[in-house]
This record gives sequence, C-alpha cells and structure tokens, in this order.
Amino acid sequence: MAETGALGWISGALGGLFKQEQLDPKEEIFIAVLFALLGSLARADGVVSAEEAAHGEELIDRMQLSKAGRKLAFTHFERGRAGGLNVEAELNRFLAVFRQSSTHSEQLMEALLTLARADGRMRIPEKSWLTRVGTRLGIDSETLKERIGS
Repeated sequence: MAETGALGWISGALGGLFKQEQLDPKEEIFIAVLFALLGSLARADGVVSAEEAAHGEELIDRMQLSKAGRKLAFTHFERGRAGGLNVEAELNRFLAVFRQSSTHSEQLMEALLTLARADGRMRIPEKSWLTRVGTRLGIDSETLKERIGS
C-alpha cells in the first residue's frame, strides 16, 4: 500500500537513496543537517514530546537508511535535541551543497513541518524557528505563512 502525506512523499523521494553502506559526502550532509535540525526543532518549544521523538525514528525507518546512515541520523538528532545547536551553521553547511528552493530544500522543510505537527500542536517558538529556517531555504514569506499557519 502506498504511503500518503508528507512522510509518504519524503519516503518516496528519499527511500532507498541511502541503502548502500558507504554514504557519499552529499548524502552525509543531507542526513546530518536534516536530523540535527529535526532534533533542534523538537526542542524549540522546550519539550521534546514522545510524538516528536517517534517521528524522528519513523523517518529514519522510512528513508531505509543503511546502518551507517541510521547511526549518523540518530547521532545528529540527539545533537540537535541536546540544545545549543548552531542552526545558522547547519543551514550554511546544507546550502553550500544544495541550493535554495531546490528539491532537497523542499524535502528538508517538509520534514521539519511534519515534525512540528507530530504532537498535534505548533507553538510560537516552533513557528518562529520554522519561519527563520524556511526563509533561509528560499521559501517566500506568504508561502511560509500558509504552510506554518502563522
């Protein structure tokens, strides 16, 4: 059965891409930044909910990451979740490889929006965080308002 919604789209777009054990540098950057930002966003409202943590694990499963990819994703999710992540530096790393408004930028933003909705509520700190990140990823302000709901 085909998956629906944002996770289905991400899974379809990314699933199997990372199955080989050795990750190339672009894949490493995508996984590291994606999961570091997911961890940071989960913490943005001060509390990492069980739903948000489960979403991170579910995304790892849906992406069908290799053992090395899974380890990288878990490590960076925890790094982001621990607090103090330099979000700007992570975005700079990402944008040095993937351009603004690219498919990868859209996939990153969609994964972040899905996580923000995972616990059934999106608080003001999460909305602010998403607006800042979305702007850096090249998403115009009107589109961001519609997608974030602010």
